[in-house]
Amino acid sequence: MNDKSFNSILLVAILVTILLIAGVHVLPNKRLTLIPDGARPLYLLTETLPDGTLSSEWTNDQHTAWKCNYQENLPINYFPCAWTVDLSRSGHEGMDLSRYEHLIVKLNYTGNANKVRIAIRNHNPAYSKANDGNSTKFNAVQLHTKELNKENRIALSAFAAADWWLMQYNIPLSDAAPEMNNAMVITIDFGEPEKAGEHLFTIEKLELQGQWVKIEYWYLAILCLWMAGIFIYAIRRLVELGKQTKHDTQVINELSSTNEQLKEETSKFRRLSTVDPLTQLYNRFGIDQIIASLSGNSYLQTPNDPRYSLLVIDIDHFKRINDQHGHDTGDLVLQHVAKVIQTHLRAGDYVGRWGGEEFIVIMPSASKKTAMAMAEMIREALFSTEFDPANPLTVSASFGVSERQPSEDFASCFKRADNALYKAKEHGRNCCVYAEEQL
Repeated sequence: MNDKSFNSILLVAILVTILLIAGVHVLPNKRLTLIPDGARPLYLLTETLPDGTLSSEWTNDQHTAWKCNYQENLPINYFPCAWTVDLSRSGHEGMDLSRYEHLIVKLNYTGNANKVRIAIRNHNPAYSKANDGNSTKFNAVQLHTKELNKENRIALSAFAAADWWLMQYNIPLSDAAPEMNNAMVITIDFGEPEKAGEHLFTIEKLELQGQWVKIEYWYLAILCLWMAGIFIYAIRRLVELGKQTKHDTQVINELSSTNEQLKEETSKFRRLSTVDPLTQLYNRFGIDQIIASLSGNSYLQTPNDPRYSLLVIDIDHFKRINDQHGHDTGDLVLQHVAKVIQTHLRAGDYVGRWGGEEFIVIMPSASKKTAMAMAEMIREALFSTEFDPANPLTVSASFGVSERQPSEDFASCFKRADNALYKAKEHGRNCCVYAEEQL
């Protein structure tokens, strides 16, 4: 392919791309008309009041107009007046509304209420029960009555799962987001009793609208086409170059292999820079990295950081062990202590060798009570675990414990734990001391 042909193809591709980009913005919206379509069943929640009248009733044969008769001093906590359009196909199968972006509502209202609630109930087997209609997720949005009597375009993203529903069914945070992929009904009501009086409703339009193709997907498809075209062109060029590019390809492969080796070496040296070679725990630099990650992006903590507790551990009479048994035994003791500490930590806790015979444990989200219990557990395990049965040696350690206080940085929290450690040694060693709240 010569340069003239290539330039002609490129110009055509650019023109087609411009047309495709402009065309997506003039495509008509995808629509699902519920009112005035009339194909879906419509219901009105009503009950007989103490005086024999109905709390709500239809005011036209199409079931698109109704009235609510609120009375004073009613002995109920809610008022049954809710208009509903049924989207379900069975007891657990509804309609996927997640493909739409907006709900178009034209609702006429006359009365003295301040707000009206629109709700979409979604069935999800994770929390919805077939015999409990109220277990479908209650996604709702409220409109001020001043916004009614005209067409409203409501983004489905404005709907939120009701707090009372989340609490009633103990829904975890992971399932608290609004869902509309299996919508069972759409309702219109007040949500709670309103002022006494007559409230008149007429719904003229209820429609869902969305894009046939999301713009981002459309643009992604165009990008993929361009990438495919570039790839095909590159392959053609590679074929045409043939032997001329063989050497270059070999060089690139060699560089790629070298790059992978460099990455492996970098990963190796990065690990070596953060791990103590003797105990295989984090070294001081590694602990600094953990503290930095806990605090966001700096060594200092801020008041909004998660709480944590620190255990500062020092092996008792370690110098005596080295002097009497040799440094090889001292190294084995350090490895033994590191193993015992690791064995008893919770998932998510960090332990490092702070220096010499001193270790530090970081316990994210741990309270004073939890930290002290952990310290005592490790202390007891160290003291009761036999070190080298062939050459018995009693190993114990002293513990200083602190819990990070509001607005306290790591250095201050560590200092309090370190002071507590010295008090533990003053108290005879082989004990745990909790730090004073303030220095």
